[in-house]
Amino acid sequence: MVAVVTGAGGFIGGHLVEALLAQGFCVRCVDTDDCGRWSSDDPRREHHAVDCGDARQLRESRVLEGADFVFHLAGATKAVSLEQFRAWNVLPTRMLLQFLADEKIKLKRFVFVSSQAAAGPAPSLDRPLTEEDLPDPVGDYARSKLEAELTVREYARRIPCTILRPSSVYGPGDADFLTIFRQIQNHVCMFPDYRDRYIAILYVEDLIRGILQAGRSKKAEGRTYFLCADEPVQWDTLYRTIARVEEKWTIRFSVPRPVVELCGRAGDLCAKITGKYSIVNSQKVALSRPRFWVCSADRAKADFGFEVRVGLLEGLGQTYRWYKENGWL
Repeated sequence: MVAVVTGAGGFIGGHLVEALLAQGFCVRCVDTDDCGRWSSDDPRREHHAVDCGDARQLRESRVLEGADFVFHLAGATKAVSLEQFRAWNVLPTRMLLQFLADEKIKLKRFVFVSSQAAAGPAPSLDRPLTEEDLPDPVGDYARSKLEAELTVREYARRIPCTILRPSSVYGPGDADFLTIFRQIQNHVCMFPDYRDRYIAILYVEDLIRGILQAGRSKKAEGRTYFLCADEPVQWDTLYRTIARVEEKWTIRFSVPRPVVELCGRAGDLCAKITGKYSIVNSQKVALSRPRFWVCSADRAKADFGFEVRVGLLEGLGQTYRWYKENGWL
């Protein structure tokens, strides 16, 4: 069986590649640059430096020829405009699907890994978002992910597709949550005005299991799913749990909302000047405003047996140990 993984050099993509190899797949790792930071010498792993938004590169690389599964994870979470997000999140999705349709490649499944952000926040803690709710994306990143989902649905009659919307994902190799671990390593808990807000969260190992289950499930064809842990987590609880894992005392304070907004705009300006995108930007600030980023994975549980096996304390502990062992902390 041949699986193509776009965005294979990223945090989630790297974990997915390892899981596919463990299950006996031949894996074609696709990224615009070197995707070997997770690599082994396994001969079943191929690296392809391909821009999925370029039809010529897709054709000349032959990376999709004879593929059984395509797991499309490539995309951008940081940019300074909707046009940039569309260029990195929507266009490559359309080009991939159009190429698959034109070449009549008989896939078993095209799995598009979108984001909870495409659906938007929930109205309350007691009313987590479900797949039946109309999307209400917040910010340009979320809008681009929803547009990419709509593109996938356009091709659903010609290509067997499944759309997944993971919640916030953490685990070994993640750079975003690393920021919090580093703060607490220095005895600081700095809340950007959202310590009382709730998020759905998921350990990467559980996400990967869900992606593979969805890809194999006949019932999942043509459907959309949230993937998340059963219980949402308050940011304050998340910080406290990380401090417990690191065995650190902390000084706790909140950054006022006007300062957060100013930092977001400053991050955008820096990105425009340098071309380097940091986690501090106006898109992240926009995503931090809603109080309830909570959703339900009940449909995934019912359709293909999705389950969460790694609890918050265990997952954060494994993440912390990986950071330490690999010199990230």
